[in-house]
Amino acid sequence: FFIWTCWKMPYDVEHEITLVKWYVAKVGTKQADGTFKCTFGDIFYDEEAEQIFESLVGSLKAARRNGVLDFKGQMLLMPVHKDVELHLLQPLPEGSKKPDPPKPVQDQ
Repeated sequence: FFIWTCWKMPYDVEHEITLVKWYVAKVGTKQADGTFKCTFGDIFYDEEAEQIFESLVGSLKAARRNGVLDFKGQMLLMPVHKDVELHLLQPLPEGSKKPDPPKPVQDQ
C-alpha cells in the first residue's frame, strides 16, 4: 500500500493566476464593465507571455476553475482554438505592478 506524505505543488497556483490576469489584460481589450477579453491566439503568440508560462493552458484552466477567467470548451490547442475568446472576469486592480515571473521549480 501507499502512504501519502506531504505532497507539494511544483508551482504556486495563485501566482500563476495573477500572471494570467496580468497577461490577459496586457493583450486584451478592456470592456465597459472593467473586464478584459482577448483570444487564445493573442496570449499564445505574445512574446513575453510565451517566455513566462511553463504551461499556458494549465494556467488558464486553473484561472477558470477559480472563477477568474471564462472560455468555451474543455481544452485549448493551437492553432485549432486560436480564436477562442478568453474573458477575464476578475482583473487585477488598476495600477497593479507587473507580477514577478514564476520561481523555478527545484527538485525535492
